Amino acid sequence: MKRKKRILFCTEATFLNTGYSTYTREILNYLISTEKYELAELAAYAQDSDPRSAGIPWKFYGVLPPDNASEEEKRDYNSNPTKQFGEHAFERVCLDFQPDVVCDIRDFWMLDFAERSPYRDFFKWCIMPTVDARPQARQWIATYSSADACLSYSDWAGEVLKGQSGGKINYLGSAPPSAHPAYEPKDSAEIRRMFGIDPDKKIIGTVMRNQRRKLYPDLFEAFRLFLNQVENPNEYMLYCHTSYPDLGWEIPELLQEQELSSHVLFTYVCPETKKPFPSLFKGASCQSPYTGKWGATLSNVKNGLEYQDLSTIINLFDLYVQYANCEGFGLPQVEAAACGVPVMSTDYSAMESVIRQLEGTPITPKALYKELETGCLRAVPDNALAAKLFKEFFSLPKEIRKQQGFKTRQNFLHHFQWDKSGKVWENYFDSIEILEDSKTWKSQLDIQQPDPMPKELPPNVKHNDLAKWLISNVLKDQSKLNSFMEARLTRDLMYECSTATTGGMYFNEMSASFEGRNVRQPFGFKEAYSHMCALRNRKNYWEQKRAEAFNLR
Repeated sequence: MKRKKRILFCTEATFLNTGYSTYTREILNYLISTEKYELAELAAYAQDSDPRSAGIPWKFYGVLPPDNASEEEKRDYNSNPTKQFGEHAFERVCLDFQPDVVCDIRDFWMLDFAERSPYRDFFKWCIMPTVDARPQARQWIATYSSADACLSYSDWAGEVLKGQSGGKINYLGSAPPSAHPAYEPKDSAEIRRMFGIDPDKKIIGTVMRNQRRKLYPDLFEAFRLFLNQVENPNEYMLYCHTSYPDLGWEIPELLQEQELSSHVLFTYVCPETKKPFPSLFKGASCQSPYTGKWGATLSNVKNGLEYQDLSTIINLFDLYVQYANCEGFGLPQVEAAACGVPVMSTDYSAMESVIRQLEGTPITPKALYKELETGCLRAVPDNALAAKLFKEFFSLPKEIRKQQGFKTRQNFLHHFQWDKSGKVWENYFDSIEILEDSKTWKSQLDIQQPDPMPKELPPNVKHNDLAKWLISNVLKDQSKLNSFMEARLTRDLMYECSTATTGGMYFNEMSASFEGRNVRQPFGFKEAYSHMCALRNRKNYWEQKRAEAFNLR
């Protein structure tokens, strides 16, 4: 009898309610219902023995050091920011689980360690990278092209990946997330009575974290322009389910600039009851109406709402707007649609796909600008157009607006369902043939010593010849010839400088900015030889561990 395929998902931790965690949890739940596979997760934000993992019906591996970790283990974990994503634990987990397929659904710098793993030849690698803008960096495309299969969150992302790679990426299609069942239409009038909100108020709402790419200054300006155009501004409210303080904008300053203090509601959370309540802005904390005590704060990533409570908040909205310069997906659009709320969004990145599938209203940006840090294009919003679209929406009869909400929910039910996306993953897993362990995890060992460094280089030797020699004779990995690694190595040898990067992998260029180490450093043949030796020695180390685990010789 043929054994089940072993599939490992790398994620944040499926018991959390983050976007990545939710996606992995729902896909794993779908896959386990098929009873076809052995499943496991590598959870970045959990320990092996995390009690929250109890009852999870698949194998669970944590990344965080245990409470009794040695000082050396803690220092090692903290030595590199990307270790939080699981790089230091990956090979250990692979030796235990021996996956046929490794899957990752995150950003480039969170997933590229799998490409660099000494065990990369032993598993199929299926990825779903977050593509929130174009163009994608050349190194990102090179990494995605090296995967055995690639999915995307949106059709828009798929077109970017196919176009930039020249067809080199094995793109399987999109498998977008869906909304939790708690997101459903509710009695808005009753919710407003519960929170003491005038039932005749017309509310434009958004659910976005307070980050720079979430365009709260522009949203506030657009809303002010809208209020200036309507007969009775007091009929309208803007509802921002967001955080303060956070990494993004100075909310009180924005309110003052646009004179919106009496027009914008926020979600505060009672620390004792964990219940939310809408309120005009009262600072970072305020008094809870449930207990009469101070200490209620705006909702944030650490003090977030349960799905049921956020669904209740969204059902207050007459119109949902996603106003960002880019999105990898923009799940709140779909959650609003599930609640039967009409949707508008910036007409760029993944939002472009989602807004059309929901038959919502796209807000065409004025322009695109190139972001210095990534080289990606971001949207410049057209606040005047947004204000115009707000006015056009609310000029419609109430019954027509309700019909739009009904249509939006029907489109959600058609396009965004977990079973539909789960089937895309299932079809890929069923399409691949698994090899015998004797050809993968229990195959012949690859332990080799780097060739010694030449005492001197030949005169006028070409930089690309040096790169090929280093890869073939020091790293001793022929698969890296004619790759991005070779091209980057040749370039840095030519210019005699390099960017420090993650994991001791100098060629992992784009991760350098994540670490704050994007300053160029001197780089020559000696440094290149040292790097290739380090990679070869790492390979040898894990091959020895494999020999010990499986009693290989």
